[in-house]
Amino acid sequence: MAVYKRPGSSVWQCEFEFKGKRIRESTGETSKTAAQAWEVKRRAEVREDHELARAGRGRMGLFEAAHAWLEATEATHRNHKHDVSRVRKLFGSELVKDGPEWVERHNARFGLPKDLGVHDLTQAHLVALKKARVAEGNSAATINREMSLVQSILGYVQASGTVMPATPIVWSQRHNKAASLKAPEGRGKLRWLRVHEEEKLLESLRAAAFQAPKDRSALDAWHLSMLLLDSGARYNEAATLRWSQVNFDEGTIDLFRSKVQNESLLKLPARSRAMLAERQTILAPHRLSYVFPQLSGKAWSGEDVPRGHATGSIQRHMDDCGLNDDPTQDRATPHTFRDTFASRLVQAGVPLLTVQHLLGHADASMTQKYAHLCPDAAGAQAAAVLDRLHGNKPPQGDDLIATPHKSPRGSVPHTKRLTLVA
Repeated sequence: MAVYKRPGSSVWQCEFEFKGKRIRESTGETSKTAAQAWEVKRRAEVREDHELARAGRGRMGLFEAAHAWLEATEATHRNHKHDVSRVRKLFGSELVKDGPEWVERHNARFGLPKDLGVHDLTQAHLVALKKARVAEGNSAATINREMSLVQSILGYVQASGTVMPATPIVWSQRHNKAASLKAPEGRGKLRWLRVHEEEKLLESLRAAAFQAPKDRSALDAWHLSMLLLDSGARYNEAATLRWSQVNFDEGTIDLFRSKVQNESLLKLPARSRAMLAERQTILAPHRLSYVFPQLSGKAWSGEDVPRGHATGSIQRHMDDCGLNDDPTQDRATPHTFRDTFASRLVQAGVPLLTVQHLLGHADASMTQKYAHLCPDAAGAQAAAVLDRLHGNKPPQGDDLIATPHKSPRGSVPHTKRLTLVA
């Protein structure tokens, strides 16, 4: 018996024996011809799986592979919760609020099939995924990160002997953009504060802190903004700073860059050193180890827990100060403090390699978004060469704008001399 139907069922079943093991499975087909073709393919897969097992290899579903990757990286990836969310999105699910609880809703968006095998994954599957994400309005950077997620999953299971796609996936094709899985990205958002914008914002935050001296949240928003501007730290790095990381004698803070697993010892300017000294005095009676402790309303909670991700007050001050009034500029957010720190250093001629170290970038390419702000030494050299060719003579007032000289009828107008036009 190869294929057969159960009484009352329209779906064909298959049954065969291999190496003394009887295999019974549903073909999922209602056509006998299609069921027979399915059964032939399944027999071949069973034989191949047997040979793979003898060689220490095997097949795995992509959904299973993704969760195996999540389990393996839980201890090593800092933001494991975000990885779980990314895998959920990859297979078309999302969390939705159902009363007081969050529940997973399946097929909420386009996603890869959960029954898709790693060996069955094709370029077409991922091109369709990219197309759907573009239609959803995802940015090129977001789409590229999702493709990198698939790469990471495949790389992990390949190392354990899983059978990979028969036709290798091509992630980027320079000469076939339609089939390329990764899209070119722009330099990304880059907004930094001019000095007058920074002064206006800090004055607004300072005024709020002085108007409500018992409001610790206002004080923290002012002090935290100042530290972020003066250190270029990521928000989480400053919000979790401990007093043990502050060296008042040297005027430095020792930042652990958890995102990239490295450390930076930063020298602080005078205003942030004075601010930290003041905070230490204010916080001394509370005996807390964090520079910015957890808030409960407008007061410190009293627990030795760091500040969470609370940037609403800072963002409101940014908006109220008019930092986001110009629709042609990128939006100013608390991350703008980090870009401000980097941009000012680069514009002042600090080498990109030094800025990379100060920002804690693990890869130099991450610092390249500031490269266009570097003083253009080559441009200055070109201007100097041209000045020498011009005899170093600056143009005079009547040499700036050309007025066509009247020419005889039928001839081409020409410029007799440069004449200033009022």
